[in-house]
Amino acid sequence: MSLKQFIFSKQFLKHFIISLILGNVLLWGSLFFVDIYTRHGEAIPVPNLNGITYNEAVKILDDLKMTCVITDSVYLSDKPKGMIVDQNPPADFHVKSGRLIFVTVNSMFPERVKMPDIVGVSLRQAQAVLETYGLKVGKCKYVPDIARNNVLKQSYKGKKISEGSIIEKGSRIDLVLGKGDPEEKADSLNKQTNEPDEENL
Repeated sequence: MSLKQFIFSKQFLKHFIISLILGNVLLWGSLFFVDIYTRHGEAIPVPNLNGITYNEAVKILDDLKMTCVITDSVYLSDKPKGMIVDQNPPADFHVKSGRLIFVTVNSMFPERVKMPDIVGVSLRQAQAVLETYGLKVGKCKYVPDIARNNVLKQSYKGKKISEGSIIEKGSRIDLVLGKGDPEEKADSLNKQTNEPDEENL
């Protein structure tokens, strides 16, 4: 039997058709199981990452074919250092595999800011300025002065603090304020006026 006769024989065609069918079955079967295994096209819920460390989050997301990315850090004194405090997308939000999950972690060290100059302004203005720097008003001590609630001195942990000094964000700044007692000021001026001039003695 020649090669041409063999190719067009019933036996060859039968085996050829069977091979095509088996090949297609194997191909589609493989694609089907791969699709199930990789969850291709299936949305899955994002796990809750708040309260765990970055390394722990990486392991959890790796198993789900997701990637953990740190995008920001904050300093919260009441939270463990290095702990995740926020995430995007949030927990239980459905995404597909390969998605980037962005997290905010609690910083290992507190953020530092420059001390502003608030001497000479009112208590209300001083409070507003301090808040813009992430600072707070601490203890307030009042002393005799004609300008009521005027900031006369600024201090930190019992010591005078100058403008531009670097301190931890969230620190409390103690203030010395004017009592607004004009009589005290007037008595002081009268005392100076009534004192005898030494040159005339």
